[in-house]
Amino acid sequence: MISGTIVAMAKSPLIRCFGLAVLAAAALGGCGASGSAASAPSSTGSAAGTPRSAETSGKAARKAVRKVKLEVLGKGEAVQPITYNADESGIETGATLPWSKTAKIELTDAEQEVGRLVSIVSGSVRDDNGQFRPAPCRITVDGERVVTGKGLCKFLLK
Repeated sequence: MISGTIVAMAKSPLIRCFGLAVLAAAALGGCGASGSAASAPSSTGSAAGTPRSAETSGKAARKAVRKVKLEVLGKGEAVQPITYNADESGIETGATLPWSKTAKIELTDAEQEVGRLVSIVSGSVRDDNGQFRPAPCRITVDGERVVTGKGLCKFLLK
């Protein structure tokens, strides 16, 4: 009865996939064998005896700090909240325009590779006719203007 159930389950692609994963984990993990000195890393190094500092020092961490300035342009008061995401996320309600926030962002190695999104949703302002329109926004990185827009400005910081 049990072997028939196992055969029926093995026909399901999902079960086959997970079944193989479980078998592979059991084989690589030694089926839960304990007390093996070769499988347990010591506090001073890895299983092969290499000190941890030597493992991580092969690639020196690159430091990258970017000065980011988020701006909402215009005059008067922002009608809707300004939402931003830089070194932290936040909302500014009832902001007087022009408005800006400057942040120094230290990028990790991964962020330098794939990027880190900085953004601002500038909300709305009233134009000369009293109509609402998206407020102009701008993002500057290290003194260089990288994005200018209306309503939403976003930039992938690397």
